[in-house]
Amino acid sequence: MRIAIDWAQRGRQLAILVGIGTFLSILNPFNAGNSLPFWAVWCYWTGLVIYGSVIGWGTATLALKWLDGLPIWLILAVIAAVCALFVTPVLIILQHAFGGRVPLDEYPRVYSLALVISIGITIFGYLLDRATNGDATVDGGTDETGNSVATFMSRLPLPYRNADLYAISSEDHYLRVHTSAGEHLFLERLSTAMHQLERAPGLQTHRSWWVNETGVKSVTTSSGKMIITLKSDVEVPVSRTFAPKVREAGWLG
Repeated sequence: MRIAIDWAQRGRQLAILVGIGTFLSILNPFNAGNSLPFWAVWCYWTGLVIYGSVIGWGTATLALKWLDGLPIWLILAVIAAVCALFVTPVLIILQHAFGGRVPLDEYPRVYSLALVISIGITIFGYLLDRATNGDATVDGGTDETGNSVATFMSRLPLPYRNADLYAISSEDHYLRVHTSAGEHLFLERLSTAMHQLERAPGLQTHRSWWVNETGVKSVTTSSGKMIITLKSDVEVPVSRTFAPKVREAGWLG
C-alpha cells in the first residue's frame, strides 16, 4: 500500500525541531562546542535534536505497542532513557571529531547530560501532542453537512482520512482508530471522540469500545457472551450493559 505523507505536518514538526535546536544553540548548555563559531554550534545542537527526535518517534511507536496499559509517565521515562542511550555515543563521537577525548569513566556523565535534554524534549513533545490532538474538540461534533465521521477522520494522517471507519477503542490515555486502511493511535479520550461521532450510525459496545455500523462484519454469541467481528477481523467485546442496544439495533443476525 502506498503511504501518503502529510508534508504540511512534517514541515511544522521540522520547524519546531529547528526552533528547539536554535534555542539550545543560544543557551549552549554544558558549554558544548564552546570554542566553535555559532553556525557550527547551531548545526551541532539542531542535528542532535533532529536525530534524537527521530529515535524518539521510533521508540514511542514501539513503547505504545509493548508498554500498553502502563502509566504515561513511565512510558515517557522509557522513551527519554532510550533516546539518551542512542544520543550518548553520538556526543562522544562528536567530541572526538572536535579534537577532544572522553575517558571511559566519563561515559555515565555524558549519558546523564543526554538524558536531561531527552527528558525535556520528550515532555515538550508529549504536551505539544496533547495540545494539538488530545484535547482537541469539535463544537457540536459535526460539520455543516452533519457528516460526523468525515469530520472525525479529517483529524487523522492522510493515509486514513479517506478510509472507512470501523471502530474506536480506548487504550489508557490513547485512542486506537480501526479503519479499512489499518489502525492509528493518537492522544484522545473515548468520551470526546464519541461526542464527535454522536450522529454517526454506531454504538458503544463496551466501556472502551465504540463501533460503527458500517464496520461490522458479523455478530455472534458464545457461552452467553456477544462478540462483534469487524471487517478487519478484529474482535470487539460486548459487555452486558450494552448488549441490549446491540440487539435492538438488529446487529445480531
